[in-house]
Amino acid sequence: MLKELMIKISKITGMQFVQASKEEIEKLESLNLPEDFSNYFLSYNGTKKFNLGDLRLCSIANVLVENNELVPGRDVSKYGYIVFASNSLGDAYCFDLSKEGIEYTLANTPIVMFDHEEDYEIMNKQQVSEYAEKIADNLVKFLQEELKERD
Repeated sequence: MLKELMIKISKITGMQFVQASKEEIEKLESLNLPEDFSNYFLSYNGTKKFNLGDLRLCSIANVLVENNELVPGRDVSKYGYIVFASNSLGDAYCFDLSKEGIEYTLANTPIVMFDHEEDYEIMNKQQVSEYAEKIADNLVKFLQEELKERD
């Protein structure tokens, strides 16, 4: 189902997905993502950040910037919230990998949103988790909803 959604998104946006470079793969590994997520980014690495309506899906390069340099990603990624998209306001959409003892896959990982205006830098993990607004049960449902809103 994910492959079909990404093909549809590619047709709508004109974005082509390219094979990630060795350097990008090495940098992506710094986020300590489960294999399923690394494979997603490697398979659907856009040549740039691209828009699907109000949604901006990130390339590997943008994922690294979002999670290491920009707010809120740099402050929430250390707690297991990995930014993979944002909206036009700067709010971040994240894979919620925050709970320990779970074998995460794309199918069982919730998508949460963080408001870009909060000061997560001064918060601990529990406080950050209270601001995580669940948007969808998983990536496929999230993308389906975004495509539905666009139609």
